[in-house]
Amino acid sequence: MKAPTKHVICYLTESAGDWGGASRVLFSNLRLIDRSRFEPLVLLPTKGPILPLLDRIAVPYVIWGQAHEPKGILRYTMATAASIRLFRQRRVELLHVNGANYWRPAEILAARLLRIPIVTHYHVVVDKPGPFVRYSDLIVAVSAFTAEASQPKSVPKAVVHNSVVLARFDSARDIRLELDLSPDDVVVSFVGQVRDIKGVDLFIKMARAITTPTIKFLIVGECRDPARFPGSYTEERLRHEIGDDARIRYVGYRADVENVYRVSDVVVMPSRGGEPFGLITIEAGASRRPVVATRDGGVPEVIQHGENGFLVEREDLAGLVQYTALLTSDRELRQRMGQRARELVEERFTERPVRILEQAYERILGRH
Repeated sequence: MKAPTKHVICYLTESAGDWGGASRVLFSNLRLIDRSRFEPLVLLPTKGPILPLLDRIAVPYVIWGQAHEPKGILRYTMATAASIRLFRQRRVELLHVNGANYWRPAEILAARLLRIPIVTHYHVVVDKPGPFVRYSDLIVAVSAFTAEASQPKSVPKAVVHNSVVLARFDSARDIRLELDLSPDDVVVSFVGQVRDIKGVDLFIKMARAITTPTIKFLIVGECRDPARFPGSYTEERLRHEIGDDARIRYVGYRADVENVYRVSDVVVMPSRGGEPFGLITIEAGASRRPVVATRDGGVPEVIQHGENGFLVEREDLAGLVQYTALLTSDRELRQRMGQRARELVEERFTERPVRILEQAYERILGRH
């Protein structure tokens, strides 16, 4: 009996590393996709740290470069022709663009010329999409909030929540000794970009308001040049705002974020910028950690107040203090909410989003 033909899905991505929400979700999805029905092909911008993972899970890739939008008709024509050759050689049936930060890439024109359907994945709210986004057969949005707030309205949208691979978090190791934390310390963590919209200043104010000496506060993320990344903190600015409170520690960027969750007791996410989804909410849940977060953007689609965490309004410092203090003082409550967080992640944010995405692929391919 002849084996069913697999659909070749080509993923055009902006990152060759397992960092940032968009790339983390893509590479999680590739580990969960049904390989009996779909054959992924990843076009990477450069060589990078994701290569060993792709080799390990046997996902083919091409070091392709960034999406091609060269100036001049000749160069653009050559880039389009190269994309056409690749798509034909690899028998690509659908192009999935992992992000909306594009204008008029040759890869999309090539797909259009070959009548290959296009899916664009919105990991952020897009209010001013590039002109080629309208060629998408479907826009996949990471939350209902992102779908409703984004343009263009003329392209159909589907909500596909982010997913996590539980094995990554189940294999986390205890790094308390490495971080100079004692077994008796209760650890509250901020994980993510060190930027104004992520509310790191609120996290620091909250930490100062909770004076228990055995509670330690970790800030985990990358400080970047605000001239290049508006709203970002320099390390100097961050350390100045932390001041002389030794309980608040900046540990920098950590690729092993699963180990950070392992040593954390509570995760706090005080976003104020219209959080598209809040990947940290399900990573913390996979690690059985409750989350205190602002009722911002897509976060309420994950955090159910009083069940797997607590929600407060934007800028509600008193609420952040109240619920964080409650969780740090009640171990049984932390464990109960953390266990419920894990259950919700298992139910809604592991394989389920990938199955929904696969169904979307099937519907699109069935029309072509």
